[in-house]
Order: sequence, then structure tokens, then C-alpha cells
Amino acid sequence: MLPEKRKLEVMEESPVVVANKRSGAKRKIRSVAELKDDLREDTSPSSVLPDDSQLEDLLGLRTGSLPFHLMGPVLLEPIRYLTECPGKKIRGHLVRLGYELARSDRPITPADRKRCRLGAEVLELIHAGSLVADDIEDGSKERRGQPALHHKFGLPVALNAGNWLYFWPFQLVREMDLSPENELFVYRLYHRTMLRAHFGQALDVGLNIDSLDQGQIPAVCLASMELKTGALTSFALVMGGLLGGASDRLLTLLDEFGHRFGILLQMFDDLGNVQGRRDPAKRYEDLILQRPSWVWACVAENYPKEAFDEFAVAVGRLPDERLLGEWIDRFAFQWTAKRQAENYLEKISAELKTAIGNMDYNKNALQRLIALGATVSKAYE
Repeated sequence: MLPEKRKLEVMEESPVVVANKRSGAKRKIRSVAELKDDLREDTSPSSVLPDDSQLEDLLGLRTGSLPFHLMGPVLLEPIRYLTECPGKKIRGHLVRLGYELARSDRPITPADRKRCRLGAEVLELIHAGSLVADDIEDGSKERRGQPALHHKFGLPVALNAGNWLYFWPFQLVREMDLSPENELFVYRLYHRTMLRAHFGQALDVGLNIDSLDQGQIPAVCLASMELKTGALTSFALVMGGLLGGASDRLLTLLDEFGHRFGILLQMFDDLGNVQGRRDPAKRYEDLILQRPSWVWACVAENYPKEAFDEFAVAVGRLPDERLLGEWIDRFAFQWTAKRQAENYLEKISAELKTAIGNMDYNKNALQRLIALGATVSKAYE
């Protein structure tokens, strides 16, 4: 009911075109360490996994009792292994920023804090499940500097654990003690998010980029980015806004910005994949697998056919990276792509400020939300 009523839509203009319009706005870029300080009060998502008493209720066995310790090595231990490895917790942070933005200067109760914490954990657990699927689909050997879950515990156990992480958060939503109307809204938004994310992932893993014409590539890449990443970041901000009592209009703005912010995250993640400093084992992985990405969108949109064809040939030589490295240096590609992503951040931030206008909101939270974009641009390097 509520998602349909609020007509939560996303942007129409291509970020590639938007990003080419340079802005002179200046902002303070916070360090990754400062971002981690902001998140230090977050509990690990593994802290909300079911205990024995919850398992008994959840399983509802009619055929006799189950020694609950058997569930550890086949489900709970793999999930702890995955979730206790430090991540950026960006999506959980977006829940809290959406909440604080909508809450304005009203006092925060212990019940509010609990809902916000659970909301952040819902998003982080869904994201964790998506990482398991990503690593399996990409054939990745590592995640965050340690063996990927399917290499550590085997493919069947990892696949089941990743799928379980898509469903367990529904239980956490029940524990938020929301009104029936808001709980239904969250369930429907959750459903929309998962559908869109899997549409985006279908484009990501199913399409070979070299099967597309140069003119088709930007739209396909951006659609994949918006769906597979933007859907979840939108869910995070709208979830937070709802918990903070946001108006329908503010929720719509958070949904719009959330989708755009997800595109931004994917821009920096794709550039980080080319640079390879953050995760050397995954360098050029997306290019080798011929996946739609910001890198392909940027090359297709900004370079003439001759240069584009040279890029495609260089990518085809991977994992021999010499020709691609020469192309990147000759066309100053990393600087160009990074600058466009930064310009895109400036534009979507300015548009959010304008749209939010004189609405009742927390100005400090808005500033921190915008600063988060600049911070993550460094975190993905």
C-alpha cells in the first residue's frame, strides 16, 4: 500500500552526462578513520543471530528435538565468519543518517535507538548475503583479505548461508515493534529492494559487455548499478527515514537520493577494482569477467570509437595488463573517471539540498550524509 502510494521513483538523467559538468563547490573530505569512529557503536551483525531459545521457536519441529549445536558448523559459524570480518558498514550508517535526518531535533528514546540499530543490522545482513552470492558468481577466492565463504566452508554451505541472510532480517523487522502500517511498508519496500537487486545482478552476471554496441553500454551499465546497488542504499535511507517519522515527501526524496548514492558507491567500487590497491586479489576482476561497470560506461560515453576499440582490445588481453595499463595512462582515464564521479556527488548533493528546502529535518545529519559520499570515495581507493 504505502510504497505504491508514495510513488518512490528514481532519477532519469544519466550520471555520465551529469558528471561531466564540473562544479566548483568545496567540501571537507572526512577520513576513513573518522567514518569508522562514527560507526564504532554499531554491534556486529552476528550479535543478532538466533540463540538456542529462538531456534527452537523458529524451527517449530514436530518430529522431536534437535541438538542445536549441530546448527553451528553448517549455518551460524559460516555467517559469523563472514559478518565479523570488518567492513565499511555504509548501508547501516545510511539507516542511522536517514533516521537522524527525519528525527530533526526531537529527543531519541531507548526504543528509537533499538529500532535504528535493528534497521542498520537488517541492511548489513542483506548486504552480507549479497557478498556471498557475488563471490560465488564471480569465482572469487578472497573477500576482505580472507578466504571467500565458499572456499572456507564449501559451496553448498556458503550458498545456503547467503540465502538465509536474505530471510533472517525479516525476523528483525518483527522485533522493531512498528505500527502495522509501517511494518507492512517495510516488508513491501524489502520485497521491492530484493526484486530490483536481482534484476540488476542478472544484468551483471548474464550480459557480456562485448556483446553490446558502444552506444548501448552506458545505459546498460548504469541500469545494473542502480538496480543491484542503488536499490539497497535506497532501502537503507528510507528505512531510517521511516523510523524517524519522515513525511511522505521526505521519504520520496530519500528514496531518490538513495538510488543515486548507490550509483555513486558503485562508481568508486568499480574504479577501485581497476586501481587494485584496496583489494589486489580482485584487480580487474570485473573487466576480465566482461561485467557491466562504471569503467565501461565512462569509456563508452567519453571516448571516440577508435579509443573505445583500443580499450576493448586491451581488456581482452587480461590478465596480461600491460596494454591496458598503457591505455589508462595515455588517456589519463583514472583521473577522468574519478573526477566525473566526484562531480556526480556534487550534483546529487546540491539537488537534495534544494529539494529538501525548508522542510523539518536535521541539518547536521544532512551535512554528514553528503560528507559520507566524499569519505567513501577514499575508502574504495
